[in-house]
Amino acid sequence: MKRPSMPYHALFRSLCTAPRAAALIALTACSAGASAQQEMDAAQTTWTKIATEGQSFAVSGTQTVRYGAKSAWLEKTVSGGGRCTSGFFSGDPIYGTRKECQVAETIETAQAVPTAAKVCTPPITAVNTSNVAPSVGTGTPQSCTEAALRTAIASHNTVTFNCGATPVTIALSKTIDVPTDRDIVIDGGHKVTLDGLGKTRILSLLRENYRSNNHVLTLQRITLARGKATGTRYVAPDPNNPSCAYGWADGAGGAVHVKDAKLRVIDATFRDNKAATPGPDVGGGAIHAAGSLDVTIVGSTFTGNSGSNGGAVKLLQSNGRFYNSVFANNVANGTGQNFKGGKANGCPGVGHANQGGAGGNAGAIGIDGKDDTDVVVCGSRFVDNQANELAGALSRTANVTPRRMTIDRSLFQGNRAKTGGALYLQNQKPLDIVASTFTANVAKGGGAAQFYNDKLNIVNSTFAGNEATAGLGGALMLNANDPAGVMRNVTFTGNKSSGGPGYFSAAIAGSLNFPVYNSVFANNVTADPWTPMQCTPTPGSGANNVQWPRHRAVGGAADTLCIKGIVFADPKLGALANNGGPTPTAAPASTSPLRGAGRNCPAADQRGVKRNTSQCTVGAVE
Repeated sequence: MKRPSMPYHALFRSLCTAPRAAALIALTACSAGASAQQEMDAAQTTWTKIATEGQSFAVSGTQTVRYGAKSAWLEKTVSGGGRCTSGFFSGDPIYGTRKECQVAETIETAQAVPTAAKVCTPPITAVNTSNVAPSVGTGTPQSCTEAALRTAIASHNTVTFNCGATPVTIALSKTIDVPTDRDIVIDGGHKVTLDGLGKTRILSLLRENYRSNNHVLTLQRITLARGKATGTRYVAPDPNNPSCAYGWADGAGGAVHVKDAKLRVIDATFRDNKAATPGPDVGGGAIHAAGSLDVTIVGSTFTGNSGSNGGAVKLLQSNGRFYNSVFANNVANGTGQNFKGGKANGCPGVGHANQGGAGGNAGAIGIDGKDDTDVVVCGSRFVDNQANELAGALSRTANVTPRRMTIDRSLFQGNRAKTGGALYLQNQKPLDIVASTFTANVAKGGGAAQFYNDKLNIVNSTFAGNEATAGLGGALMLNANDPAGVMRNVTFTGNKSSGGPGYFSAAIAGSLNFPVYNSVFANNVTADPWTPMQCTPTPGSGANNVQWPRHRAVGGAADTLCIKGIVFADPKLGALANNGGPTPTAAPASTSPLRGAGRNCPAADQRGVKRNTSQCTVGAVE
């Protein structure tokens, strides 16, 4: 998918000239003093690459980041993160040359993808293998072979390695079939990479039963790279009906394919794995699980994986839990979605009759089915993932019966899709979004998310600088959601619907049919003079909310109220920054009218700071 233009770069450049402008990322020093910079140069003499040109990056706290190549660089002091572009750094230090971004010295996020701190307490921990004799290798890299690994997995319950002091890569010529009749642990000790060489899937664990097997495959402290699932049973496009489904029926799970077995991934890395594409059902660039009672991922990193759907992970009828993990630069590269009926009536389909589309949903994680249970995402980061259709980062369709989904203390930044830049979630009841931040996500419509038939409970969360480029809802698109939902202490700032006349509702589009309390809508703008700039045509219900500005950015007409009885006042919000806590936030100034204007707030704010619940600050930050 061609990336859309990003007008929010102009917003970055305006930080120093418009103190109250809604900003995506805080530039805490727009022009550092010479003496301060000299002190930094003296103290920090090394630089580490954190992004290539065009990518987003994240940094811990406030750091000095430079942009350029060779001996030509521009430097900025950055809080939280930014984008490796000339727009962000307000110039091009070396025209016509591929550039990168580097951070001074060593910091927590000094790498091409961000790291996730141990924010949430996971339900599982690594298996203690310290007393297990190594089953692969005799102390040298040469002794750690594919044959030795195959033998160990076939004959041992716990597989560990003795390959010497330095990291080792074991290249695989074909998939290793993991036994399904017992629990198996594979522990790489932070030194082992299993490499599919871009030719073969790495591990396969398949039973023909359905959601019945309690045996567990645990992968811990190991890297799985360049696995490839080859597609089979290809269905060609129908020249008479382009809506008919086409593509591969099989070829899921580029690194790991699991069916009817539990999978636990702890402190592992999956990079550059590929599932087959295109296809309406196939996917899971790194991991695919079908009919599994549990897939739990903790403290792991997924980067550069791709597949028709679920660029990193695809779960079908499988329970999913994701803790303290990073998903960056994964891609769902199918096209046309996956749907039944309508224009696809009469089509033979790939997986079933009357099927349309060839995938492209869920850049990082895709989940669907009718028998899976609650899904939890906690303390995780989704950065720069992309989908050609729905959900740049995370998609879930809970078929038939609604189920619970929880997104807690997580960051969604710079993800892109046609619809739902970060999220597309359907039939989640309840859908709890708590203490999470959505920033710089882009889609044609629903810049951050589209919610369909969900019971929303959005609390202490921030939507900043998301964009709808050719549709409605710079931040959120709401469709047919449960009126029993609620939104409480949420900050919407600097979101855009930038398509021009006819494109509106920069913060919330659709039906706002549930109450909103203690929330702020600040500087969410469109380029349309005739329609509501920030929210829906019909104001929602609620209390103790604040909106700004009073008039539309184009044409100057009075803007429609987001919520009945809302107060118009400049909230004096700061830029998105690291203000403490696990996710970036936009803090109000000491003189902000938001302070003390809220009532019945949650006991703590988005950062975890305690509140006076009876007289608290409007928005996500106390």
